[in-house]
Amino acid sequence: MKRMLIAACLALVATPAISVDYRWTTGYNQGTLEAIIRNRNDSNVNIYCPSGQEDKTPGMYVQVNGIKPVYNEQVTVQIIVDGNNYSFYLREIEFKPVSRQDWWDFKALIKALALSKQKSFVVELPKYNKSETFSLLDARKALGLGKNGVLWGCDKES
Repeated sequence: MKRMLIAACLALVATPAISVDYRWTTGYNQGTLEAIIRNRNDSNVNIYCPSGQEDKTPGMYVQVNGIKPVYNEQVTVQIIVDGNNYSFYLREIEFKPVSRQDWWDFKALIKALALSKQKSFVVELPKYNKSETFSLLDARKALGLGKNGVLWGCDKES
């Protein structure tokens, strides 16, 4: 019996750690659809559409671990997908498309992420001299396109 207990304990200690699979996920809560990706540094990109809310303006949160913008600070973020640069101005950590150009740029980013054949994309915060790499695993499934896209119900053209 002692041998069996020791063998069981050794088996538990020798079991390899399960790796975390950093992939795009979706969720729907309180009228808002979200597509989220986290990386190993616990930074994240969250693209959301509050289609079930009164204000249906979609947006994006970009949180980089260790970076804490002050209240109402404007921060430039560059998102690089397939060698193309998509720049946005965050208010602290949030971007909301206000102008027509903002909408086009935002939709172009989502389309690039959804259609990319690469394994990852990069988020840069030049003001802080910081960059983070994120997986594109399941990006197309989470972000979708057209009527199956994350912006459906929030897009002014849908």
